[in-house]
Amino acid sequence: MLPWMEVVFILQMTGIDYEKADLNIRSLFSFQNNAAIKAMAYIKEKYKADGVVILFTCNRTEVYVSAKDKIDNLFKIICHIKDIDAEKYVNYAVERYDMDAVEHLFKLACGMKSRVFGEDQIITQVKDALVIAREAGTADSYLERVFQTALAAAKKVKTEVRLTSVKASVVSGLVNVLKAGTDGIRGKKCLVIGNGLIGRLAAASMVYEGAFVTVTVRNYKTRKVEIPEGCKVVDYKDRYTDIGSYDIIISATTSPHYTVKYEDCCQMLADGRRHILADLAVPADISGQFKEMDNIILYNVDSLGQGCDQDDEAVGHAIDIIKEYKEKLKTEENVKEYITVIQNISKECGRLVFERAKHGLKAQDVCPGMAESAVREAAEKTVASMLFGLKKNLPPGYYSACIDAIEEHVRGSGGIWAG
Repeated sequence: MLPWMEVVFILQMTGIDYEKADLNIRSLFSFQNNAAIKAMAYIKEKYKADGVVILFTCNRTEVYVSAKDKIDNLFKIICHIKDIDAEKYVNYAVERYDMDAVEHLFKLACGMKSRVFGEDQIITQVKDALVIAREAGTADSYLERVFQTALAAAKKVKTEVRLTSVKASVVSGLVNVLKAGTDGIRGKKCLVIGNGLIGRLAAASMVYEGAFVTVTVRNYKTRKVEIPEGCKVVDYKDRYTDIGSYDIIISATTSPHYTVKYEDCCQMLADGRRHILADLAVPADISGQFKEMDNIILYNVDSLGQGCDQDDEAVGHAIDIIKEYKEKLKTEENVKEYITVIQNISKECGRLVFERAKHGLKAQDVCPGMAESAVREAAEKTVASMLFGLKKNLPPGYYSACIDAIEEHVRGSGGIWAG
């Protein structure tokens, strides 16, 4: 028997995302890896949860919990962890349970819930959330199954469906906005602050579009780092040195503080030339005060996610794939209610097989105790495998009737149920 089948779990999810909350509110609920690990461990221990996964991106923070009993006030628990007044933000929160939570996660992993519709960066983010939960010791076998199935569905959607013609991520959203503008990208000087996944993707995209790109790296001369091809490098602490010369300034870090502060460089940027600032971080990297400057255009993850077109035919195909993987998960979940019955049928069949075979085994001078154990075990495993396998080949609704009929037949055979 698979360990995750031993108990029926309740799946609950609470979260906050861009559909209800703006960037400032979402920033209050953002997590970094270490904080997420501590929060997941706290919820598991304090509230007796079996599993906890926190998914956090620039557009959302979502907490998934599996437990034998419902955990009350899960959103308030998250607010307590973040030292936030729950009553003030409860109207921004969303709660989902069981298959509603599963369907949401599946659509999310497929990019269908993203601010930039159809983006595939979310697949990595869902996978990373599961990896971090494993590190925290909070990814129980049930959540493993749910998240792995969501990832499998997302990978199939990514392979078979093109959900959007051009907008694949917040970075490509920025590229599209810049290319559509009067100044374009080619030939422009660009500074990218942050050398994480998003920063490197932004830098590589700018190089591809013909910009002259410089990236910042902390302690560049003392450690080995990955630099996108075609980029110059400046130490992070020197980012302001020549900041006024850049046409495009992009920041994508995980810093809790501003990386481009208004008071530090507003005078250097007040030169009458157009400067485009793109803040791809949550919490924000770039001070919002820059919007007050006439020669500055400031973009953030919300403004870059607007205007995403959806292809109805592609969406329909993606939904069909999600239904397919939901049914796979439900099928495996539904088997759980028959675990005890199947175990009993298997054990009784093992006993009956041995009763019929023991005379032949005695004739072969086989040790009786060893023979009975071996025959019973082999029969139990074979019958259990066959009964579980029936689920895959029977129409919906037939499986329960079949198991009930087999159970009644075995009971009527006069055998004693071994328990």
